[in-house]
Amino acid sequence: MSPEPRNATDTDLKSPTEDTKPGTGTGAGAGSRHRSPELTKVSANFQRRAVVAMEVASEVTGDSRTDVLNRAVQFYAYLVKKAEEGMLFFVEDPETGARERVVFF
Repeated sequence: MSPEPRNATDTDLKSPTEDTKPGTGTGAGAGSRHRSPELTKVSANFQRRAVVAMEVASEVTGDSRTDVLNRAVQFYAYLVKKAEEGMLFFVEDPETGARERVVFF
């Protein structure tokens, strides 16, 4: 039976790094760093470039593909919410201090 749909709360949309502690998790996948209180299986079709990006993120972070996808969706929701609030996003070069505005939507 599928879980009942619910509206996202501010707690659901907080920064994906706010309550994760490396080495304490028991989530899906070997070496998972994040505790997963409940899991819902989802099926999705990905473009090849998204699969490649997922693999790169998994290799760089050491996270499982499940964890990478969970974090990506949470981060996307966080960005969408902040963009709706009028926030702007920048990437800053730590050596030069040069900032570049990033536009997602």
